[in-house]
Amino acid sequence: MTIEDFEKQRKRRLLQVFFLTEAMLLIEAVHRFFVDSEQANELSAALVLAGLLLSPVWFLAQRDALKFASRWLLISLTLLVTILLWVFNGLSDEALLGYPCILMFAALMGLRRTFIWMAAFMVTNMLVLGIGNDLQWLQHEPMQSSLNSAVLLCLILLVLASSIWLMIGDLNKLVQALKAENARVHQSQQQIRQLINHDSLTRLPNRIVAREKCEQALQMCQQPGQLVALMFIDLDNFKQVNDSLGHHAGDQLLQAVASQLCSHLRSADLVCRISGDEFLVLAEGFHDEAEVRQLAEKLLAAVATPIDFGRQILSSTCSIGIALYPRDGNDFDVLCQRADLAMYQAKSNGRNHCAFYTEDSAAADS
Repeated sequence: MTIEDFEKQRKRRLLQVFFLTEAMLLIEAVHRFFVDSEQANELSAALVLAGLLLSPVWFLAQRDALKFASRWLLISLTLLVTILLWVFNGLSDEALLGYPCILMFAALMGLRRTFIWMAAFMVTNMLVLGIGNDLQWLQHEPMQSSLNSAVLLCLILLVLASSIWLMIGDLNKLVQALKAENARVHQSQQQIRQLINHDSLTRLPNRIVAREKCEQALQMCQQPGQLVALMFIDLDNFKQVNDSLGHHAGDQLLQAVASQLCSHLRSADLVCRISGDEFLVLAEGFHDEAEVRQLAEKLLAAVATPIDFGRQILSSTCSIGIALYPRDGNDFDVLCQRADLAMYQAKSNGRNHCAFYTEDSAAADS
């Protein structure tokens, strides 16, 4: 919900309360007019006057002076109820129920400071009325139950119930708005996480995810004899594809290679793109080098598969360097570095090959 929507809702609520109050005053004024007593006529005139005094609320609301209009409405009603209490039956007067309605209006409009001041004024006024009657400074006769008092009480109850209904509706809308906002925030967080942890071209996880998953795999690999393989894959002659066919063709080739790698790996294996034409594969659960080599050769064949792009068919090869845990290192950085060295050893062997890290790989690099 935007600020503009919130202000529109406040204006709508203010006008609803205004028209509801005016209707109640009009109904009670007409009702009292037909009651055959002098006091009833005076009350009817007072209610009509109060309705006229509330009319500026509508004009102020149309000019979007909502706080001023709300305070005018609340203060006018408070003074009306207070006068009725002092003039007629004091704390036994049915008008006393107007105080909770006014406080409900203040809460509905979100006027916290006005709510506190008015509540304090109402409590003070009721205490003064009670003390005045105890000390016989005032003489308020107890009010007798009658149809007239029942009508007024019903009207006040109707206004109070309507205010509560409006407030519940606003709270439900607020809850729904908060749920929608929470869903948007969650979706934004997922998008941000996707951007941070994944490559935008191939949608593969990046080095951040590779490091995290590798550390987890190394911690889980506790059984003796089990191996975790980190494969460093680099496409052969990828620069020539970009130079001869353009970067768009190069991007298509990278996407196709990523798809081929994913389709030929086991469900528990992880493939990541770490830069340019370089990929990392994390695979675990091996018992010897032969099993790892079998998977690497499978990936070599997958990458070498010709790819049909409609107007042209592209094919590529790759070189794969392999480092094994725990033989070649105990953390991601060491394994990644040694798999990179092994990859250069594979390239020196004629490309489209795989090679395991050995001391010769380190010697060749130095």
